[in-house]
Amino acid sequence: MAKRKLKIMVSSTVHGFKTELTQICSALEGYGYDVLNNYWGTVYVPPGASPEEACLAAVNDCDFFFGIILPRYGSGITHSEFKKAIELDKPRGFLVQAHIPFARKLLEQYMYSDVRARVRDPDFAFQRTSVLEDTRVIDMYNEAIHDGEPLEKRRWAHEFFNFPEDGMRFIKTEFGDKKRLQTDIEALKNIGNGQ
Repeated sequence: MAKRKLKIMVSSTVHGFKTELTQICSALEGYGYDVLNNYWGTVYVPPGASPEEACLAAVNDCDFFFGIILPRYGSGITHSEFKKAIELDKPRGFLVQAHIPFARKLLEQYMYSDVRARVRDPDFAFQRTSVLEDTRVIDMYNEAIHDGEPLEKRRWAHEFFNFPEDGMRFIKTEFGDKKRLQTDIEALKNIGNGQ
């Protein structure tokens, strides 16, 4: 009996990133995955469901969640997807635009009253700029990498500056060998089941 295709959920980042999403989804389909992405038109929206409900159902349904963090926050659906994937402990990976880790380091002395514990300074206010729309994308990054956790519990978020070059290289590295990813996901499931 043939194995079903792995379902890869690509986060709902859209604004200013449509061309790149098309490249990502096309590459993943080319590698033989079943791609779930709202922009790509492959997230089922039940009648009467909100876009967020449909996207969260897709996170629940996927085998691997692929989050993309950009300097724009948008409606917050992508952030909700991240939180759901983390809550469900889905196998996951993240791609982050390089401005975000840079801004995180630059702004941390202002954003937090306790930098180590990531306690927000209630007086911190941020005005949107051309390189960073909203500091909640820094929160997304911190959540994605499990900031504050011991090193062995941290997660990887690959930084890209020039998407066609370094972003797509990462996509090929992570997803190009479908059998390897399938084996790694199965190994994670076995660990989670105590095997």
